Amino acid sequence: MTSRMIPLCALILAALLAACATVPAGMGPAFDTAMSHAKADPNPYAADATLSELLSNASLSDDQRAQVLYARGSLRRQAGDDRRGAVKDFEAMLKLAPDHSLAPNASEELEFARSDVETIEAGLQRMLSLSNWFDSMWVLGDHETAVARFRNSGLSPNADEIVKLVAAGYVCREKGANPPVYTLGDIRPDLENLYWCTGPGA
Repeated sequence: MTSRMIPLCALILAALLAACATVPAGMGPAFDTAMSHAKADPNPYAADATLSELLSNASLSDDQRAQVLYARGSLRRQAGDDRRGAVKDFEAMLKLAPDHSLAPNASEELEFARSDVETIEAGLQRMLSLSNWFDSMWVLGDHETAVARFRNSGLSPNADEIVKLVAAGYVCREKGANPPVYTLGDIRPDLENLYWCTGPGA
């Protein structure tokens, strides 16, 4: 090897080391544990929060980030009630890792999510009851707006809506300064000792 080649080899080695230093190595076993916990959680809103927290971890590798984006997008398209969020997650996943093994599934689910958003947004242009409007906004993922309108109306959500609101943390049993869910209409046993909370994590 000539003396002229030594600096070139050193430059190549330095470039390779720098590249390795800028690529996250991943979380290791902690990643699998967090993913398993999120997938096993029966509360989809809590699972969404777990996956969102995982995405904020800067040490995720691209492969791991793609897995989390796909998992959260799939959750939001189904039980997690956030179709707009699902579209963003699938689009981000496909942009990050277009050749990932989950990419074909993400592409398929993205089309379903986009179709859902288009259909629901079109339906919002019609005259809807408060309950139907709430359900549409909730599924789109605009939970704060949906909850605010119900609270301001003085009307009580139906039984199915109460289940979602409790799971998402918008309705709780701690009175404190929280107003009661029931104010007008028929008295229902499922509304007893339920109060409006401040939102997820309340």
